[in-house]
Amino acid sequence: MRNHARFAVGSLATAALAFAPLTAMAAPAGSETTGGSDVVTLDLYNLTDIHGHIEAVPGKAEGTYKEAGLAAASCYFKQAKKANPNSQLTLLGDNIGASPFTSGSDNDNPTIAALNEMEVFASTIGNHEFDKGVPALKDRFAGKNGFTQIKFDYLGANVEGLKELGSYKIWTSPSGVKVAFIGAIEDDVATKLAPGTVDMLKFNKPVPIINSLATKLKAEKKADVVIAMFDNDVERSYPLMGKDVDGIMGGDTHKPYFDFNMVKANDGHTITATASGSFTDNMSNLQIKFDKATGKVVESKAIKIDATTLVGCGEDPAVKAIVDKAVAKAKEAKAKVVTEGTGNFYRGIQTTTKDGKVTVGENRGTESTLGSLIGDAMKGAFKDLDGKPIDIGIINAGGIRADLEPKDGKVTVGDIFAFMPFSNEVGYVKMTGAQFTTLLEQQWKTLGKDSSRPMLKLGLSSNVKYTYDPTKPMGERITSVLIDNMPIDPAKVYSVGSVTFLLAGGDSFDVLKDPSIAKTLTTVSNPLALDREWMESYLKANPKVQPRTVTQSTGITFEPTVKGTDVEATVALRGLSFTHEGEFMPKEVTIKLGDASAKVAVNNTLEDANAANENAVITADGVGFTEPVMLQTKAVCTAPAGGTVHLPLTVTAPDGTEIVSAAAGLGMDAMCPAAPKADDKNKGGQNDQSGTDDQQKKDDQPNKDDQSGTKDQKSQHGNNAGDKPNTNANGKPNTGSMPMTGVDAASASLAMLVLLGLGGAAISVRKARK
Repeated sequence: MRNHARFAVGSLATAALAFAPLTAMAAPAGSETTGGSDVVTLDLYNLTDIHGHIEAVPGKAEGTYKEAGLAAASCYFKQAKKANPNSQLTLLGDNIGASPFTSGSDNDNPTIAALNEMEVFASTIGNHEFDKGVPALKDRFAGKNGFTQIKFDYLGANVEGLKELGSYKIWTSPSGVKVAFIGAIEDDVATKLAPGTVDMLKFNKPVPIINSLATKLKAEKKADVVIAMFDNDVERSYPLMGKDVDGIMGGDTHKPYFDFNMVKANDGHTITATASGSFTDNMSNLQIKFDKATGKVVESKAIKIDATTLVGCGEDPAVKAIVDKAVAKAKEAKAKVVTEGTGNFYRGIQTTTKDGKVTVGENRGTESTLGSLIGDAMKGAFKDLDGKPIDIGIINAGGIRADLEPKDGKVTVGDIFAFMPFSNEVGYVKMTGAQFTTLLEQQWKTLGKDSSRPMLKLGLSSNVKYTYDPTKPMGERITSVLIDNMPIDPAKVYSVGSVTFLLAGGDSFDVLKDPSIAKTLTTVSNPLALDREWMESYLKANPKVQPRTVTQSTGITFEPTVKGTDVEATVALRGLSFTHEGEFMPKEVTIKLGDASAKVAVNNTLEDANAANENAVITADGVGFTEPVMLQTKAVCTAPAGGTVHLPLTVTAPDGTEIVSAAAGLGMDAMCPAAPKADDKNKGGQNDQSGTDDQQKKDDQPNKDDQSGTKDQKSQHGNNAGDKPNTNANGKPNTGSMPMTGVDAASASLAMLVLLGLGGAAISVRKARK
């Protein structure tokens, strides 16, 4: 590439994350060019995560817009630059990839052509620029093999092995202020791509490189102001910036940030941080006021220019011509109707409220109806090469890029491409039930190591249900898994269908890289090849498909205590709801343990104060939670003396629909009193092991509370002293908060000795680890 510098810096220790949102500084769109004879106002406009969204998208209210499109964004920037020549435009990566039909169906050439006309100064490299592989990206830089040439600089200071990337680029404004833009990307790129895609490249730790380079550029008088263009979540990144970084622009997570104005980084220096959002929903202006006399930034703030304001400028004719040509080319193929009568399916969302204004953002950590639909397609659209049905369908949340809202119930080719734009191949792997349970465990991510999000929720075919305990350590959270309403068999081999990106271990689902699974990866390409084609086939076979009416994954924290025959258990729930109005979002649920039950209110808030860190709730454990509730019941033995009886834990919706059924095996086992010894029978009841005084009085009454139980009780529980201990989803004895431990003869004898000292009936439980 032209006109950029390349600089390599060794890795340094990174600082710890610490951040706190501040109140936004209100400011109109536009720029100030004065503020004192030596103060210069720099208007640094930026866009992030465009993803080929080149067209304007109207909002629900008349005259409003959800997305401005590139022609309007270009108009606004060029007009702003005329008003203040000390203005510049940069991009933060993911300009292409996962794109709508208009751009994506033409290899994103329309997006690159439009950006070339917008006077873009430079762009950070994003992970989606690598979607088609490194050779294809090189072809874009060179403008060959059918790709439109990129005519602006791409930056990636921490990337080794791609000579087309620069580390930084310096702009000397008309006022004479030198601004250095340093581009970098988080080092988790490989986890977001099909395994092997970027093996020829090295992604170093970005923060030490940004900070060292900023210090060097200022020390060498090459820059007066340094801006980090860091493709990562701004809220997590800005506290880590060093003293010589004056501002930071971010992206990747699609969350807009305009509230971090003149905030303090970890080292105490002042910085302003911003991210525009995604899809031209906003443009951001990082406005810097620089005093040339002192050589210092005296003020900075992030100004939000929303899509409606951008559209109000009009359209840049040169960019509009490119967009119009692309729209016309794609129109006929895009409008083809696939099916009619299909319902609305949505991705997960989260919200933030600031000064009474609600901002809606993406939520990949909660269950979604669209993820469930795709999971069903990955199970039901094709068979394995032996002609056998696929057992389980899965999809990664990041592979779903739009909602499905059919106009008049009609789904078009363009609609399918919108939510499945990657053109992935599909296939299946073979894995054991224990390995599938590990796959579910790996939905929770270690920030900075595996992901920039605390969870990446899998969409699952409707025959899968599971429970989890979010309070347990990572790797130990799955507490039950049902396949076709039967407990998963840890040793059984299941076929799992999905896109090959995920099946090869993408999104850091590392268990899929295990050689025993990887060797079974099989691509299905007959008669169709790509994910969107199989999705189209599934919808044609199921034209009236509607969103499911209950969630599949439920968080349950269960803490039982026992006092004689009295049982108490504290229960709290998570992940009960979807996130859109009209979807399953219960206001209350019924929790039942044995004969005890309680109706509890469900909090369906979509706000998460810790959405971007390890303490996340709705972006890690799901939407829809309850406060802890205490259930109390008395153990009633219906099993033979010395045996056990199971108290199932269930959760139901207001209409009686089971959210968690008894089939999950959650709950606890009550140990029945052992039968009295022959010698004790002749001692007038002394040292009787039949339980408490109250229980003994009941036992003395003929034909009442007989341990044989009712027929219904026998049918429901059916446990006896010879039952084997229950196992968890991994095939190991339960040790967590939801045990189903049986009792063998030796254990029963030992328990009987303990009861001699304690008296009364006993309940066999194990406490949840804190």
